[in-house]
Amino acid sequence: MKELNSCPFHLKDDSIRILWEITPRCNMNCKHCLFFQANQKGIKQELSTEEVMKIIHNVAQDKSVKAIWLSGGEPLLREDIVSVCQEITDCGIEPSLSTNGVLLTSDLISHLHQAGVNYIHLSLDGAKAETHNRLRGVPFAYEQLMKVMDLLKNSPIRTGASFMVTEESIDEVEDVVEIALEKGLSVMSFYLVAELGRGASNFANDKHSLAKQLAEKIEKVQEKQKKTDSALIIEVFRADQLDKGEEGILQECKGDHFLNITYDGKLGACPWLMKSEHGFTTGSLLKENFPFVKEKCQTKMKQKIKERREKLSFCRECSHQSDCGKGCVALQSNENDLYLGLDPICPEWGKRKVATHLAFSESH
Repeated sequence: MKELNSCPFHLKDDSIRILWEITPRCNMNCKHCLFFQANQKGIKQELSTEEVMKIIHNVAQDKSVKAIWLSGGEPLLREDIVSVCQEITDCGIEPSLSTNGVLLTSDLISHLHQAGVNYIHLSLDGAKAETHNRLRGVPFAYEQLMKVMDLLKNSPIRTGASFMVTEESIDEVEDVVEIALEKGLSVMSFYLVAELGRGASNFANDKHSLAKQLAEKIEKVQEKQKKTDSALIIEVFRADQLDKGEEGILQECKGDHFLNITYDGKLGACPWLMKSEHGFTTGSLLKENFPFVKEKCQTKMKQKIKERREKLSFCRECSHQSDCGKGCVALQSNENDLYLGLDPICPEWGKRKVATHLAFSESH
């Protein structure tokens, strides 16, 4: 039986990860942005440098935290970003950055590396300038990103990129991989656009067709890669496909091990869960000790998963209910009471929807 990659982050172990949305400010206007609902960008509040340093030292009390991934908004909009990375490094934690990349310069790349940054993750949402710029909502973003990729290619910092797969960009998957190879990227990650933030209103909710198209294109890419000595790692999230007759179950949510610090210093579980209508925070790291807030967050998350399992009426008649991890908690279907809390990529639900559609078609 195949375990489908239902987690947006493909977490397999129990180590603690932290993504810190260190600023709500951004210099782009992405159609698929998880951070903002609709087109509202009214959030201006941001932690001061002093408050950021306080949180870093608070987190550093927990020696199980090995890495902090700085995101946003756009983290490079903070003028103190190099100092922040240096402080994280000095506390024995590895900093990395998730950025749209357009603000990177040779000098800034050098300063970030000296401050301990060994990995930068970019966003590449189209192989064509027109596609990337339209999805990013900014003219010339693609052209600037290509220049930045060349700078990073010649730097000691490893670089990866994410591609948010949408109906507008699906046909450019193979060409994006070619760009990743040309620019010397280490990782190319593909995500189906999420039903969160602007992605919930700007794109179709049913991702089964999109997932199938992505799987077919990635299969072609991987077949081509076998004939080369490419070291590029290709990751695909929430788009696994089952072979004919194959059975599938979903991963268990690992949200209690991928913690999220918000722009105002609150701690919660899973960056995507924090953006969903089911999101929650458990305390401010400016007011409470990290180990205490972390334990409270993990306890609350485990209770949430337990309650969700008990409420999933759809699963009670499923032969896989004891083996299935029930999938992503953030991307739950709320179509009706039967499916409340069900992961939309559940293969059994997919079969049920197809059967219902066929029965309806035959009766009409």
